Amino acid sequence: MKRILALPLVLLATVTVSARPGADVVRTVYFSAVDAKGVHVTDLTAADLTVKEGGKDRAIEAVKPATMPMQLSILVDDGGTGGFQGAVSQLIQATFGRAEYAIRMLSPQAIKMVDFTQDGDELREVLRRMGPRGRIQVDTEQIIAGVTDAAKELQQRRARRASIIALTAAGEKTQSDMSDEAMDALKSSGASLSVIYVTGVELGRVLGDGPRHSGGIIEQVTGNSALAPAVAKVADNLRYQYVLTYTVPDGVKLNERLSLSTSRKGVKLIAPSRLPDQ
Repeated sequence: MKRILALPLVLLATVTVSARPGADVVRTVYFSAVDAKGVHVTDLTAADLTVKEGGKDRAIEAVKPATMPMQLSILVDDGGTGGFQGAVSQLIQATFGRAEYAIRMLSPQAIKMVDFTQDGDELREVLRRMGPRGRIQVDTEQIIAGVTDAAKELQQRRARRASIIALTAAGEKTQSDMSDEAMDALKSSGASLSVIYVTGVELGRVLGDGPRHSGGIIEQVTGNSALAPAVAKVADNLRYQYVLTYTVPDGVKLNERLSLSTSRKGVKLIAPSRLPDQ
């Protein structure tokens, strides 16, 4: 495997389902946990957690630190300024060796710059092309389409530990006919959506509600100097995930509503609240 060298430096929870023939259905959820100071909690056990699906208690089979490789789909909406070049580099540096990456840039449509790869040379070339490119016409519906495309791609790949990370300086059209399709695609993919956005732009249903439903996070930044801490939070949420498996009794219909809670005081769980339909 090639490694990234000398990259310039300046998002989370997913769900999968498997069935045992003639037995219970096993569902897998990726989530993270932080304490009151925002420090990641790394010693949770099944005894600390409660899972409800559709309001019904479910039996937890296991909880452990997640080690499966991640599939990260990155959306870059910088208006052509190159302002997120360092942030994307930082994100890759923080997760490299644990993930493969697909990267799209809005111009104004979301154009795929690289398919899922772990190749350092390919990633360096994309980062080079992510610098200042001249002013690009802004279309705040296109990031919604970008989320839809990324989610559908992850579903087609049957990605098991998938996340979409959107970095936007333009925001999202708040009233869009495309929002329903994007939210449905995000749920069906089981991927988490995390968003880093510049102060003053609008977040609508997809970028605003998508992270809460899918188990991602939202970070607001006031300028380039605030990007590094925001990216570090997204990266840490990915790096310190748990993988939890629980069972749904044979013959019981699956429900999309998930509630994951903990008895540990002062601990906040970052987990999805909506599951794929199957």
